[in-house]
Amino acid sequence: MLQGIAELIAQRQENAFLGILIVLLVTSPLADRYLVRRKRITYRVLYNSKIGLSPVALHDGDDKATATDPHLREHARTIDLLSIVIIRVRNTGGYDIGPSDFIRPLEFTFKNRVIWNARVSDASTKELHKAVRDRLEFFSVTPEGVVKSNDRPDVKTLRRLLADRLPGLVKSPPSAPAEDTRQVNGVRLANLSLERRQRFKLVVVLRELDDTPKDTTSKEIEADGALTSGWVKDEKRRRRLSWPVAAIAAGVVLAMALTGNVLANYYQRGTDPALHCASGHLRLEGSSAFSDPLREIVRQYRKACGSASIDLQLAGSRAGMHDLAAAGSQDTGGLAVLNDGPDTTHPAIDLRSHPVAVVVYSVILSDTTGITNLGATQLRDIYRGRYHRWSELGGKNVPIRIVGRDGESGTRQIFQNKLLGRSEGAASSTECRESSPPLHAPTIRCELRTTQELVDKVAETPGAIGYADAPTAKTEAARLQRFHVVTLDGRLPDATSIAQGYPFWTVEYLYTAGAPESSSLLKNFIAFLGSANARAELSIRGYPPCIDRNGDRNALCIQ
Repeated sequence: MLQGIAELIAQRQENAFLGILIVLLVTSPLADRYLVRRKRITYRVLYNSKIGLSPVALHDGDDKATATDPHLREHARTIDLLSIVIIRVRNTGGYDIGPSDFIRPLEFTFKNRVIWNARVSDASTKELHKAVRDRLEFFSVTPEGVVKSNDRPDVKTLRRLLADRLPGLVKSPPSAPAEDTRQVNGVRLANLSLERRQRFKLVVVLRELDDTPKDTTSKEIEADGALTSGWVKDEKRRRRLSWPVAAIAAGVVLAMALTGNVLANYYQRGTDPALHCASGHLRLEGSSAFSDPLREIVRQYRKACGSASIDLQLAGSRAGMHDLAAAGSQDTGGLAVLNDGPDTTHPAIDLRSHPVAVVVYSVILSDTTGITNLGATQLRDIYRGRYHRWSELGGKNVPIRIVGRDGESGTRQIFQNKLLGRSEGAASSTECRESSPPLHAPTIRCELRTTQELVDKVAETPGAIGYADAPTAKTEAARLQRFHVVTLDGRLPDATSIAQGYPFWTVEYLYTAGAPESSSLLKNFIAFLGSANARAELSIRGYPPCIDRNGDRNALCIQ
């Protein structure tokens, strides 16, 4: 699966764009919720209707109800004008909301109805219940929409007013006089504070105005309020196909399409035009630093071409080149060698080079050293024997122990050529454990054959320093957690750092003795190294391929 994804991204720009679009679509609602408009208050009108307690209406079909006392009918008319509204208010955002977050406070206006009473119910906490109740403000709005500012009673004042109105209902049928200037039809949630996920309900008792037609109830409610970095919304008016839902749905659909494309690419390798099977036997020797991607590429070829036999003997670049020179023209199709960098041995045979990938190397140190960055000059002085303890370079007081590769290693040649400008020197130890170097050697230094052996030795040896290809070093550092990769003059070991001057890198070449025959296994395998599957494998493992999907050569591979 990773191979298919890497191929889609590395080889097809339109799919890379599609992948980026999917990420943006899926993450944009989260960014909108938690970064852009992270503060949200939603409200919902749960109930908006008459109280429904008129005694005249409870006759249940009894004809005698028409003889109801006229006085009672007037009182029933008064009760029939009363209605209840229940509004739930919630903090549905990701952050707490305080009074300073409001541009305009949340308020509700009930046209053609007068507020007689109000209370707070079902609050998340007792403290919230009291705070909201004590801060309720009531106001009047004229038919022209002008807010009267001379009279804004609170809950206590409103209830005292209710106590004045109720006796009038019992003693005399008419309702409260229309000229009552204390009538209010709006409620404001002043200085509202709501912690994340807190809620409460606002219960309001209202009475229709006297000129309201019989058997009708005003349902109109107007809400207002605004937040900085957020919004106030009516839950009932929220569209089912909102932006977050649409964005995530589109992202899921595109992700399914991309996944289908990935699976098709992954399981249909046999259709790769670069894959041509041939029978026979091929031996691949050379660089152990390049073993991980090569093993997987060989496995893929073997799986697709069952009649092909390919053996790997990766013990070092120079050892492989010696074997290739010794075989000469006698075995032009049965042996190929992976070499770190261009060949410098110049054997007396017709060598053909095939660039495969860019290899970036890294310097690695034991975690006991206390060093995370080395300058090029410091590195050269370490190998010359100028420094013997890491404390001399600002690290811990442990001896410097150099773990190197033997003379058959191509990685060692790159290290010497690109960083030291000289030979590493002779081995002075078998286990890199001596407390002080022998008298004839300026450093404590041991040699190992393969990259994996070197990495393991650095991990187990206090004060050790060594080198390896960057992908292997990164993987093994995470696995063993006893050594780390250092920066060189502040630059990370990565292909993107090469343009900024990172020096420790080369091109991996596959060498053959002469040009392989067109129908040979070697010829077909070399073609497969430039295929989409092989390029994907190299890319995901950290080795930029030398050949792109158009058949053009990577600029770093032109030397």
